[in-house]
Amino acid sequence: MWTRAPVADALTSLVATFAGEQGVAATVFAKPPQTLNVPAVVVGRPRLVRYSTIGFSVDDVELSVTCFGPMDGDDTVDLLAGIVRDAVRADPSIGGTVAAAYPLEQINWRAINIGGADFLATDVVLAIQQ
Repeated sequence: MWTRAPVADALTSLVATFAGEQGVAATVFAKPPQTLNVPAVVVGRPRLVRYSTIGFSVDDVELSVTCFGPMDGDDTVDLLAGIVRDAVRADPSIGGTVAAAYPLEQINWRAINIGGADFLATDVVLAIQQ
């Protein structure tokens, strides 16, 4: 059954580790913060939760992970999205918190204003079975 908190915590640790291994000094948040500095990765809220579609008590979830960079930082944002994708591919159980996870798509490139500052963002959507 879907429980966001343990997945978000494990995913935060996993992505932070991968970013560090690539020499990227990004902050990774387990939930959307009030404000942030870039580069940053934020584990968002589920885009969709389908209850018991895979099997009894096994939920199918689409979880958005948002990657933030400076407004002119297309390469930075794309690098962060790749880190999220590679981290989940390397550990599809997200630290044993899910049965299976894989990067489904990258969507929604946009400018976003947080706390008076403009950033560039994109979402990496993870398909999760838990």
